[in-house]
Amino acid sequence: MALAEIDALFARQCEHALALGTRSISDRKRDLKKLRHGLLSHRSAIAAALAKDLNKPAIESDLSEIVPVKTEIDHALRSIDEWASKRHVSTPLSLLGTRAWVKPEPKGVVLIISPWNFPFNLTFGPLVSALAAGNCVILKPSEATPASAALMERIVAEIFPPEQVAVVNGGPDVSSHLVSLPFHHIFFTGGPEIGKRVLRAAAENLTPVTLELGGKSPAIVDRSANLNDAVSRIVWGRFFNSGQVCISPDYVLVDETVAVDFIRAAKQKMTEYYGDGMTNTELSNLVNERHFAKITAMIDDAVVKGAKLEVGGRRDASRSFVEPTLLSDVDFSMKVMQDEIFGPILPVLTYKTLDDALVTVHKNERPLAFYVFSSKTKNIQRLLTESRAGTTAINETFVQFIHPELPFGGVNFSGMGKAHGKYGFDTFSNERSYVRQVLRFNAPKLTHPPYTGFTRKLADALIKWF
Repeated sequence: MALAEIDALFARQCEHALALGTRSISDRKRDLKKLRHGLLSHRSAIAAALAKDLNKPAIESDLSEIVPVKTEIDHALRSIDEWASKRHVSTPLSLLGTRAWVKPEPKGVVLIISPWNFPFNLTFGPLVSALAAGNCVILKPSEATPASAALMERIVAEIFPPEQVAVVNGGPDVSSHLVSLPFHHIFFTGGPEIGKRVLRAAAENLTPVTLELGGKSPAIVDRSANLNDAVSRIVWGRFFNSGQVCISPDYVLVDETVAVDFIRAAKQKMTEYYGDGMTNTELSNLVNERHFAKITAMIDDAVVKGAKLEVGGRRDASRSFVEPTLLSDVDFSMKVMQDEIFGPILPVLTYKTLDDALVTVHKNERPLAFYVFSSKTKNIQRLLTESRAGTTAINETFVQFIHPELPFGGVNFSGMGKAHGKYGFDTFSNERSYVRQVLRFNAPKLTHPPYTGFTRKLADALIKWF
C-alpha cells in the first residue's frame, strides 16, 4: 500500500473511532463472532498459507494458530460484559457529597504489528482484545510470510469495513511510516532491536506502546526433577515450530550430577519425536535464507569453539531447513549463548549449585519466560524469588501462553505491557475516571477561597484525620 493511501486510511479510522466507541457491547460481541467465523471458515486456507510460508504441518497450524485465537475469542465473549462495566468506587469522607466511578473506554485507533513465526495467532490474538475494547485497528503483518499476510488481508476485508479494521501489507518502509503516525496505541511483537525503533518513533507522538519481545529464556533442571518428564517437555518446547518461538527454552541449565542422564534422555526423546530429522515432514522450515544462515553460523561457531554436537547439525539450504540440534559443553564465548537463538538448537550447560545457576541466568537480560524443573519446593521457591521474568512455568513449558486468565508479556528487555484476556482488554482501553456532585453542598466546597481560620483548621483536620 502506498504511503499516501495509509495516511488516508488512518484519517478515515480516526473519524470513525469516536462513533465506533459508542457501539454497544452486543455490537462488539458481534464483531468477535464474525472474526471467529472468518477464522474457522478459512481453516484450510490458513494451513495452506502456513505450509507455503514455513512448511508448517497442518496439525501445528490448528494447534498454534487456530486454537489460541478461538480460545481468546470465546473467553472474551464470556467476559466482556464484566470487563466493560462501570465500576463504582467508595467515596472518602473528605469528598462527602460526591460519587465516583471508573468505566473503560476505547483508546481510539490502534496499530498491531505482528511477526512471522505465528502469523495468524500473533495478529488476530491482539485484534481480539482491541475489538473487545471497541477500537479501530490497523494490522501490519510481517512481510517475511507473504502468503499468510495476503490471506489475512483477504479475511479481514471480508469481515470488516476498512474504517474499522484493515490490513496494511508492505516492507520496512511501510512499518516505519505507520509507527510515525499518531496512533492511540501501538502493539508490537518482534525482536528487541526493532522494538527499540518502534518505541523511539512512538515517543514523538507520546503514543503508548506494548512490546512483546523475547530474550534467552532458561530452563533449569535440578537433581530432584523427573528427568523423563522434564526432557519430554523441554524437547517439545524447544523444537516446536523449529524453535521459532519467543517463549521456547533457549538453553538448559542442568545439575551436573544428572547432566549425563539428561543428555542421554534428550537424545532418545529427539529420536522418538523426530526420527531422522532431515526427512521428518512435521518440522517447519526456517523462515528465510537469512535466518537459515544465522542459525547454521551459530552451530558452526559453537562446534569450532569446543561444543559437542550430540544430535543434529545437518541442514538443507535449498529449503532453509536445519534439523533439531542438541549441543553440550557450551559456554558464553559462543554465539548460541550471546543472542536469542530462535531456531532448532538446544544448548545444554551444567551447574554445581543453585547459586551458580542463578549467576548464569543473570548474565543475560531478563527473559520473557523462565522454566524450572524440580520436585523440591524449596528449590523452586528460591529460583523464582531470585529471578525476574515476564512469565514462568514450573515442570512445564509453553502453557502459560495459552492460559486465558493469565497476563502474557515480558519485562524490561523482553518487553513491556501485557496481553491476553482481561489484560489485553485493559491494554487497549482507557480507564476513564468520573466524579459527580450529588449534593448541592459537599465537603470540597468548604475549601474554596477566601481562606479563613476555619479553612486552616479544616486543612489541619484533613492532614490529621483523613
